[in-house]
Amino acid sequence: MGADSAAQIPLGPGPVPLGSLSGVGLTEAMESVYRSIVAQPAIRPDGLVLATGMTMEGVAASVEALVARGLVGKSGGTLTAVSPLFALGDLVAHSEREARMARSALDELADLHRSIRSQDEFRGLEVVRGRPNIGGWVNHLMRSTEQQLRMFAKPPFAVVGVAETEQEKELADRGLVERVIIERSLLDEPETEKDLLASLDRGQQIRLAETLPSKLLIADDSLALVQLDDGGPAHDVVAVVRPGGLLTSLTTLFESLWERSVQLREAPGRRVEPYPASADDLGDPMDREVLTLLLAGYTDTAVAARLGVSLRTVQRRVRHLMDLAGTDSRILLGWYARDRGWL
Repeated sequence: MGADSAAQIPLGPGPVPLGSLSGVGLTEAMESVYRSIVAQPAIRPDGLVLATGMTMEGVAASVEALVARGLVGKSGGTLTAVSPLFALGDLVAHSEREARMARSALDELADLHRSIRSQDEFRGLEVVRGRPNIGGWVNHLMRSTEQQLRMFAKPPFAVVGVAETEQEKELADRGLVERVIIERSLLDEPETEKDLLASLDRGQQIRLAETLPSKLLIADDSLALVQLDDGGPAHDVVAVVRPGGLLTSLTTLFESLWERSVQLREAPGRRVEPYPASADDLGDPMDREVLTLLLAGYTDTAVAARLGVSLRTVQRRVRHLMDLAGTDSRILLGWYARDRGWL
């Protein structure tokens, strides 16, 4: 079949295109003309007008652009398509390389955008990972302390604990105030009593709390390190906190727990025990009577009957005693009462 007769093969609607060649620089008109040429062994421009519904001027402009890109061959008045694999392969590969480069640039810019926004939103907060890095920050914090060091100490210890170190000796030599709250579970750790005695000997103020929320180190009111992970043997993530709302919250938390904790002292025989407190802490003699009966195993109702007061009065006084001890547990209330000398 000759080229002239091939141009007369009627063009059906053909399959609906699934892709687009806009990514390799073809306009919609150029792609429509090119697809019509590919669909025929050979075709004339007037056949393209019929196939695409475009004007002759539009067809002619698209054909010239396709010929210039090496996608269409022109022989006399007949147009044939160069194999798309050869004609478009390099263009598509180039476009894919540019797309990958654009994706890489997008990822880089997105990371930078998040980083800048994160720094702006959480200014003054820095996450530190790894024991060597954390140890370096601990040393820096201790060296930079000018007035007082505050600390939550709870086991297990991976980076810093209550054992005496050269940095802590140097702090004592500088006359800094050191206030430490230890968690009660720390007393079960080996060598703890010896370490606590050494700390008391060099002037540390140490108090005891039933539990602590996290490990914490605060230098003056200017810098803090706070545990971010679970604090176990693999403890290796902390936040460096600089002046701001978060640091203020941490110092407020420390001071609140400090007021509610029991102070430790060196007792005869080189033992560590809580300071006995004065009975004046209770304020009202009835508080002592209520507490004595509760610890003897009486119910609130029985206590009220023994003292000749209402049940609400007993419950109100028990709540007051718990507030003084800083606990919501009656068992812990008994422990605090013993250690504070209320009985």
